[in-house]
Order: sequence, then C-alpha cells, then structure tokens
Amino acid sequence: MLRKALYAGKFYPESRDEIEDFIKYFSIFQTFENNEYYEKRGLILPHAGYVFSGKTAIKAVERVRNEGIPETIIIFGTNHTGYGNGICSVWDKGEWETPLGAISVDTEIASLFLEFSEIFVADYSAHLYEHSIEVQLPILKYFFNEFKIVPIIYNFQSVSNTFKILEVLSNMKFEKVLFVASSDFNHYDDEKTTLEKDEILIAKILKKEIEGMFKVAREQHITACGIGPMSILVGLFDNIELVDHTTSAEFSGDVSYTVGYASFILR
Repeated sequence: MLRKALYAGKFYPESRDEIEDFIKYFSIFQTFENNEYYEKRGLILPHAGYVFSGKTAIKAVERVRNEGIPETIIIFGTNHTGYGNGICSVWDKGEWETPLGAISVDTEIASLFLEFSEIFVADYSAHLYEHSIEVQLPILKYFFNEFKIVPIIYNFQSVSNTFKILEVLSNMKFEKVLFVASSDFNHYDDEKTTLEKDEILIAKILKKEIEGMFKVAREQHITACGIGPMSILVGLFDNIELVDHTTSAEFSGDVSYTVGYASFILR
C-alpha cells in the first residue's frame, strides 16, 4: 500500500529541487565520508512547516548522518487527527511517497512489533491524514538516502503506556537502527512563555525523567504534542544532547502567538 505525500506543497516544498535547496541552505556538512552502520541512535525532531522548524530538524539530522547511517528508521509520530486503533498504530507494509523518492516499509521489523505485543496493531487510519511522520521523511531521505522505515503513531500517550512500550522494546534486538520521535513543543503562547515552558520540559528530557515529562506538561500546561513519542526515546537511550531550540517567531516575527521547536540527539 502506498502512503501518498499529502502535505507536500503545504508543510514543505513539493519539488525535489526546492527541498534540496532548503536543506543545503541550513546544512553545515556538505559531504559525509562515514557510511558505516551504527548500532543505534536516536533523534527527537519537530514536524511543523519547514520555514518554522526545518532548520532545527536539519541541525540534528546532519550531525547524526556525520556519525554513520542506519539501515532502518523507526519513527514514533503523534496523533493530531483522532483516528486510529490501539495504543500504537503500525503501518506494516508498502511504501511512503516523498518528493525525493519512495521509502519502503521494513516489513520484517514491523511484523515483530505486531507479534511481540497487542500494544502495536496494524492500522492505516491513524496515518492517512497525520503529518507528524510525513513531514520528517524528506529531510531523512536527503541525508540517509537508502533506508527502510517503520512508521508508528502513538495514539494513547501516558506514563503507563510508555513503560509498556519500553518493556516490549527491551525484548527486541535492534541493529543498524535510528529511532525518531516526532514532536513540537509548547503551542500558541507568547514567545517568552513558550520559551519558559519549553525549558521546563527540556530539563526533564535531559534528566531522563519520563514521569516528570508528563507531570510538568500536565501541571504547567505545556502543550507539546508528542510527549509520548519523546518519552519512549528518553527511556531507550542513556545520553541525550539538546541540539537546537527556537520558536516560530524566529521566522514569522510574531512574538505574541508562537510554537516552540527543539531537536535532540540520543546515543
């Protein structure tokens, strides 16, 4: 089954040349000599329109690319649409279209998720109109070129579900894999408030406090949309590095109504 690129020309350019020019404008590394597979890496990346969050994503992706390449990218997206079945919806076969070429689903790893736990269900409905995974694919395709993906939408995000997911992942052996969590940070406050709220959540991420992430989001009204996906990666890795943190005001100039964006590398 082919997942069409629904948001090309909306969240990001619809032509290869425009995407490549955008990425090259913000990229530091123009060539990459390290083409060895690494065992496991992680990225937390934003998923807004490229003009707002593309630079923040590119900064992290290109640095991980400089360390090597993955064979498969497992992406945990968030759910903005309300569609979907189960705690996590797995797109388990076929291809995802991008302006830089189609990306095949890693059916072998996808099937392992489905076999290991009822937490993961084969479900396309959560993915059909969701942008949180699609928006990241052209950037990943540009830097890594040949890889497969396992797209997973985390539908029902909670502390208990995250620990259930981490228990499943602890029983699966991953090699040559890049994990990606898709999330923007605080939404629609003024820039000062957004930055302050983001910094509270970022501190919990860097300290690897999964329960704390959910707690401060709830108590401080931090409207990051992918606490769940981020919490999975926080639990998977020992070392977390903040790469970039900004808001939509950097591009729009509107400091009264902003969204926060941050990117991290996990090793």
